[in-house]
Amino acid sequence: MKVILNELKSHSVLNIDEFLPFPKPYHGGSKIKAIVLGMDPSTNDHIRFDTVFNLTGNDSRYFFSIRRNLEAINLSMENIYIQNFCQNYFTKPSYDQKRNWWRASAIWYSFLKKELDMKFDIDVPLLVTSEMIFHRLLYSVNEDNSYYYQNPENIPVESCFVKSGRMLIPFFRHWKYNLNRPEWLKYKEKLQLYFR
Repeated sequence: MKVILNELKSHSVLNIDEFLPFPKPYHGGSKIKAIVLGMDPSTNDHIRFDTVFNLTGNDSRYFFSIRRNLEAINLSMENIYIQNFCQNYFTKPSYDQKRNWWRASAIWYSFLKKELDMKFDIDVPLLVTSEMIFHRLLYSVNEDNSYYYQNPENIPVESCFVKSGRMLIPFFRHWKYNLNRPEWLKYKEKLQLYFR
């Protein structure tokens, strides 16, 4: 963990909070159908988590919208693995320092890819909870964030377009992408079929 913090500093990544340990990933049961990727564990109120999204704590607000969308496509906590793209804490939330997060994610990428490739078959897709993660993982982005939600025939994004070689599915946690909203019905149905 100290090694990655030192590497981040050597690449001029700013606003690093050196708190250790990093939150542990969440691993459901033995049949993992998807990997959920968050951005990093940083929050406005600087809460420390034992597990990503505070899943083992008393405050589930950080995972509420993701859990709701998982339930909408009939995935349970038993079917998923959850990890943060950048596993360290920052002194500022990601969206307040997008360029800095982008720089850090370039360093974290190889660590994350190695972790996921060691644990899971390449056929297990990534559910990405933020457009910043989505953009980091694609070779090029030509569409706006809603494109895939409006065109569900284009999901999952085929692995040949994704740096990690895994299929990629936008699964944004922002309230706008609540899969129970009528405008995303076809998107939700496509994911229900995919994970059946």
